[in-house]
Amino acid sequence: MMIDEQVTAALLAIIIIAGILSISQPYLTERTSEPFSELAILGPNMKIADYPKKLLAGERFSLYLYVGNHEGMTTYYRVYVKVGDRSSVINENTTLNEAPMTQYDIVLQNNQTWIEPITLQIEKPGTNLRLVFELWTYKPEEKIFEYHKRWLQLWLNVTEPI
Repeated sequence: MMIDEQVTAALLAIIIIAGILSISQPYLTERTSEPFSELAILGPNMKIADYPKKLLAGERFSLYLYVGNHEGMTTYYRVYVKVGDRSSVINENTTLNEAPMTQYDIVLQNNQTWIEPITLQIEKPGTNLRLVFELWTYKPEEKIFEYHKRWLQLWLNVTEPI
């Protein structure tokens, strides 16, 4: 009877220790099981709303740019802001074939986010213009920025000032 109690106690102790180790593993390591990055544009009130839809050419407008790093390591990001139109092509494999109107460079540690106000203006009038934000990451081995397959767009109508 004494051996059965000792064996049961030993097995129970092993099960408890294994459970504690498996539960604490994510807290003890900096490893990210599924690395990802975040890109968002917030309206002037820091919400996912209230985006401008109609602007005058040359009119300055404000947004907030949000980038989040969950890559499991410090990452150097670049966000290109470009203007296209309805016929412009962009997707997770193809960047918008337009020159950037501006760019933002951000270095974030793992699990760090960056939210900053940005002010933009579009000089040329147009209907159904696409204001595109592309996320790029720096590859230190190749010493280049690479498209990170994340992008956003806002549709705008820009009219000539009166």
